[in-house]
Amino acid sequence: MNNLERSWMYERLDGRGGSYSRFVTGVDEFIQFACSQPNHMSGDKVRCPCAKYQNYKFMDVETVKCHLYQYGFIENYFIWKHQGERDDISETSYGNALHVGGQPILEENPYRQMILDAAGSNFSQGSS
Repeated sequence: MNNLERSWMYERLDGRGGSYSRFVTGVDEFIQFACSQPNHMSGDKVRCPCAKYQNYKFMDVETVKCHLYQYGFIENYFIWKHQGERDDISETSYGNALHVGGQPILEENPYRQMILDAAGSNFSQGSS
């Protein structure tokens, strides 16, 4: 699905308290995509992109669906990056800008320091 055609994500309720059929279909497509990306899952759980949990928690598929029906998607989440979708436009447009003086600028991983703190000083950063 073209991520530019995801207006359905923010057209959830039909005014009578029910969900639009295109929203239900879109949620099913989202779940199918998320489950096709095992590197972005925790076992059989996927990140929940609902407005309440905002991709912070891994949950089973049925719970994620219920949360999306109840709370909707987090704001402006058109590219499902936490479920493994790539932002090819951004990567192409800004790919050359990620270098200064011939050296790449590496994005800081927000979990790196947390892992290093938990693992302790004997943790090896390389593989041997």
